[in-house]
Amino acid sequence: MSDTRLHAGQIQVGNPLPFDTFDEDGKLLLRKGFVIGDPEQLVRLLQRGLFHEAVPEHAKPAAVPGLPAHTTRHFSVMGLLARIQEQLGQLLAEDAPTDFPARVGALADQLQRAYSLDSDAAIASIQMCHTGRYSTRRLVHGAILAKLLQRESGADESQRRSLMCAALTMNITVLDLQDLLYAQTSRPTGQQMEQVMGHPAAGARRLVELGVTDTHWLSIVAQHHETIDGMGYPEALRGSEIGHAAQVLSIADRYCAMATGRAYRPAALPNTVLRQLFMDKGKNVDAGLAGLLVKSVGLYPPGSLVGLANGDIAVVVKRTKSANHPVVRCVKTYRNEILEQPRKRLTSEPAYAITRMLPMADLGFEVDPTLLWDEGFEVDFA
Repeated sequence: MSDTRLHAGQIQVGNPLPFDTFDEDGKLLLRKGFVIGDPEQLVRLLQRGLFHEAVPEHAKPAAVPGLPAHTTRHFSVMGLLARIQEQLGQLLAEDAPTDFPARVGALADQLQRAYSLDSDAAIASIQMCHTGRYSTRRLVHGAILAKLLQRESGADESQRRSLMCAALTMNITVLDLQDLLYAQTSRPTGQQMEQVMGHPAAGARRLVELGVTDTHWLSIVAQHHETIDGMGYPEALRGSEIGHAAQVLSIADRYCAMATGRAYRPAALPNTVLRQLFMDKGKNVDAGLAGLLVKSVGLYPPGSLVGLANGDIAVVVKRTKSANHPVVRCVKTYRNEILEQPRKRLTSEPAYAITRMLPMADLGFEVDPTLLWDEGFEVDFA
């Protein structure tokens, strides 16, 4: 996102500001909603240099395919994802849901649209968003990463939709167990592991009971824990016996599991996860997919906490063409000042070069994601 200098036609005296405004150094000047009542005050502000952050082109209504203009309104991608997560949890909690395949498909479509509005914010939610039920959150996060990989690998639209549906339902028979394991301070018991190893086949059977007839969807769920070296489960399939989409979902799910951690083990840093998955290439993950994952999320995935050369602490908010130089927002200065309005930093500048990646827990406070990713336009899915 680029800083945009404001001109007189974009601000009206007597009307609330439609966005936060900043000076050329990124310092917050006037908050959204502030009313400028004096024309001379407006002139002075514009002469001083008044900026706001431009809405990215891919976040504008025209970038949402197949939707008429009247279905859009102001949005937060994080809010959209939270809504999808909540609705998915409600659906999966129903004992005898009606129209199950269509309802899952609708949620998959919503997730794909949310991703298209701001893919960086969607990817960042894996690191930044920890509200709601863990088991459902894990499904949404896995679907986001699978969407990224499937898109980059050039799959057609019908295959993408089947993958999204599979990602949102892959753990349908072990949701309660996943929540228990997330909070459990000891490693899984033998009985728990038996249930874990049987859940891909059990999940596919349950989906058939719920009316799913899409064979691609079912096979992805049945195979999403198989590995190319034959050490996966439940069928110990090898190599090409495993569908490509199932391998995509497998590596996406593994990334999310390692990056979020559990009570008995801390979350691994994103670069550590990527390194481990890349080292496993050709063993239990496809070499091409491992390389594609690293290339797609970047060396510093959105949502990562990083230290800068000047001592500031920042959150990665946007990938760029240069993997070493993502856009970040400073949330804590070298003076330990917590910024109410995080400041954008270009890591291509020597003073703001990334020197290390940090665990989010080291920050010591929660960062509101809505302060890091600008608003654009929300699709009204109601």
